[in-house]
Amino acid sequence: MPTVVEFQVNSTFNIVAPDSVRVSGYPVPGPLTPGVDPDYRFRSSLLSDVLVWQRGLLAGEHHDGLWLTGPMGSGKSSLIRQVAARLNLPLIEVNAKTRLEVADLVGYRTALGGDVLFQDGPLTRALREGAWLLLDEVDLMEPGELVGLNTVLDGGPLVIPDNGGEVVWPASGFGLICTANSAGQGDATGLYLGARRMNAALMDRFWVMVVGYPTTAEEKALLAGQYPQLPATVTDWMLEVVREIRRLADDTLPEQIVIDVPFSTRSSLRWAYLTLQFKGAPSPLHHALKRALTHRLEPEAAEAIHQIVQRITGERHG
Repeated sequence: MPTVVEFQVNSTFNIVAPDSVRVSGYPVPGPLTPGVDPDYRFRSSLLSDVLVWQRGLLAGEHHDGLWLTGPMGSGKSSLIRQVAARLNLPLIEVNAKTRLEVADLVGYRTALGGDVLFQDGPLTRALREGAWLLLDEVDLMEPGELVGLNTVLDGGPLVIPDNGGEVVWPASGFGLICTANSAGQGDATGLYLGARRMNAALMDRFWVMVVGYPTTAEEKALLAGQYPQLPATVTDWMLEVVREIRRLADDTLPEQIVIDVPFSTRSSLRWAYLTLQFKGAPSPLHHALKRALTHRLEPEAAEAIHQIVQRITGERHG
């Protein structure tokens, strides 16, 4: 087991916090530790949830998983990667899909040099090495399959029948993290096709945290940090457009909704990048936005968005 060291939260994550607030991690990164993104900005409330979960995990005070739910492109997976990167933690990431089975996560038997050997899957490796296992878009998987994770979520061992009934106990630091666009209740919006309602017994073994889109101030700092060459006026225009589109995409509003796809942070960053790349185009904001978002929307929704851009920025469309 690696030596555990204490990190000062304020300097490690570049947030405001007392010097006395610390969290455990490892002194140096390992082969499974993600790379640090120097431009990443942590949101204190979300970071606090992850660090409290991590502290209890390393102390052996709980074995619960962590379930991050929120709209597409809100930063669920990147939050986990960057926490692991700052604390030098090993992280194994798997993109879930409809046909993914727990057996795929456990491992498989393969012929090697005339022998038949068992190869660890991502779950087994994470258990052995005390790593975080991140399952992205986990609600695409079959609910009955995921119930097979209940024992390890209780702190129990993984039993591998295909390897002679080997018993693998979770090493210190192992944690199961899932991201999804739902909180286990399925998708009622129609945006996230394939998202399934999860088994209640499985969900009872997770802490659930909601990762929404950043505030305007947070998103402005993010854009300015990644694309400082973008004029501040243009950044403000972009964020006003993003805010208006998100408002219209909110299905709780009583008005007529014509835009049913939220403007993700991922898309806003892509729009900023492409605007710089196409700054010589006749209408660079519209030109870039088509490639960042609106080319994949229904024509009526795309036109409504470009009308918003024209109204806010004054840049003509069409």
